[in-house]
Formats: sequence, structure tokens, C-alpha cells
Amino acid sequence: MKNIKLEKVFIAGGYGMIGSAIACQIREHFPAAELIIAGRNPEKSTKLVEQLGFASSAFIDLAGTEVPEQAAHAQLIIAAVPDPKNLLAEFAIRNNIAFINITQASGDDILPLLNLTQRYQPTQPVVPLGYYEASMFLPLVALLAADFRAVDSVNLSALHDPADPLGELSTSELGNELAPALIRQSGNWERCSAPREITLHNGERVQGMPFNILDTTAVAAMTGATSIRLDIVSGTSTGMQQRGTPSIDLYVDIAGTDSAGAPVEKRIIASNPFGQAHMTAFGVLTVIKAMLKSDKCGLLTAEALLDMPGALQQMKDAGISISRD
Repeated sequence: MKNIKLEKVFIAGGYGMIGSAIACQIREHFPAAELIIAGRNPEKSTKLVEQLGFASSAFIDLAGTEVPEQAAHAQLIIAAVPDPKNLLAEFAIRNNIAFINITQASGDDILPLLNLTQRYQPTQPVVPLGYYEASMFLPLVALLAADFRAVDSVNLSALHDPADPLGELSTSELGNELAPALIRQSGNWERCSAPREITLHNGERVQGMPFNILDTTAVAAMTGATSIRLDIVSGTSTGMQQRGTPSIDLYVDIAGTDSAGAPVEKRIIASNPFGQAHMTAFGVLTVIKAMLKSDKCGLLTAEALLDMPGALQQMKDAGISISRD
């Protein structure tokens, strides 16, 4: 998308909790872009459209077969809700429009995109962004892994505070049986449902449940670690403990050897005081900025697009604290 001006963005699910946060982030950083807020109940977007300015609503049913005309004139289409038929993905790829889907979180989700991009050879990026918080773990992993000569294991933990609206939903999900997640254990890729005990910043011990998402394979490619998993946990966030308002906290724990060959374990924590929806939207914004600077096209992963040091600086500039524990 390099040298392309972002004039119009089509957001499916744009009036939901995460979709509206994405729209607000885009408006803040791209004030001249027209925003199309789409969904099955466009009347729900009225207040948001007024708040955003230079925006309008559109009807789309991703279980149907029609994509509204407004999408055809966009430079970027974002699916902020599941697209089970790949309706938007196929439309974007066939019409050579840049595309992001924040819900495509497994290899099975990506395979249809791979076939479509090979068939149509788009010259715009197609990004399955089903990473936790839209890839914001990855810059943290890159930062911490740089301290190691060799990385043996990477454990990622996403702490959701029940006081956060989305954190409450995540806590509810943890009460249900999650599908076995893809993890790496002793070099082998396995499916796992077993919990893992995690010690939080305040010494609290909680049970984490493995979550199936793109981060695990991305981290394997980035670090070469032979043991990798990502867990969701529920507990008291740093924001709640320090300020009385919930934050979304991302923990990265790495074990390996340092430059002298000695075994070492290190941790880094990122805390977003604005909550989970903001963190996901910020991740999408960071990837959009990377897309606009890149000459890469076709099916792309977040780790192939992101400038990791630049993404870290953007996190800090946005008020996301990054600390070593």
C-alpha cells in the first residue's frame, strides 16, 4: 500500500465494542479518511457515525451473499466480526483492495485466503490479523528475545480483568471448556487443553487456559523456541491495583541462554490503561500504518509487516506501559 492515500475505509462490525474502537483509532490518526460503518443493524451506528464525522453507515450480512457498493471504493476493508463465508475476503482480493480480518486465528482460517491470493495475485496486502490484541504480543517478544543467545521457551499470558467490559466476557469464556489449543512442546506441535499456573506481577497465582491463536506459530518463526503457548487468565490487572481502573496486561516469559551461555529467565509486561478493546484497536492501527509503509503484497503475516522497534515506540507513545519484571 506504499504511496496509497487512505481515503475510504470500510469496517464490517464497525459499531461493536471492538469495531467502534478501531473506527475511533482510524479517525484520530487519519482525520481525512471517510469511514463506512457496516453491519446487520446499521441503525445502531447512528451515534458513532455522528461522533466520528465524515462517516456513514451501511448494511451487510456476512451470512448472505451481497457486499454493499460502498466497499468497492474503499482502499481498505476491515472485518471486525467473523466472516464465515469469506465474503469480504473474496470481495477484497478479487477487487484488489487491502484487507484485514481480526478474527481469522488459525491455519484453517488462512488456507482459503492463501488459495484466493494465489489465484488472483492481488497487489494489495491481505492480512489475517487473528493474533491476540491484533499482534501486540509480537513486538514484546522481539524486544525480550534480543536479550538471549538462544530461546528455549516462550510463554505468553493475556490477563483480563473482570472489571473491563471485554475482560468480563473473557472471564465468562474461561468458565466454559475451550477447544484444544495448538502449542509447541519440546519441539512438537500438539493440541492442549491443560491449564498452566501463572504468577502475576503482584504475586497472585492464577490458572491460565491455552488459547488457539496465530501468535504461537509466529513466535516459533521469530525465536526458534521449542516450547510455546499462549494462555488467557483472569485476575487483578496492574491498572486496577494501581489506579482503581482495569487495564489489559500482556505477559511475556522467556527462558533460554544469555550471551555467556548461562541459563536465564526473563519477563516483560505491557499494560494498557485504556482496556482490551483499545488494545485490539491499537494493534489494528499499528498494522495499518505498517501496511501503508510497505511494498509487500498478497497474503502477509503481522510479523512480516511490523517494524518491531517502531511498534514498541508507538505503544509507548499511546500510553501503554512496558516494564521488565
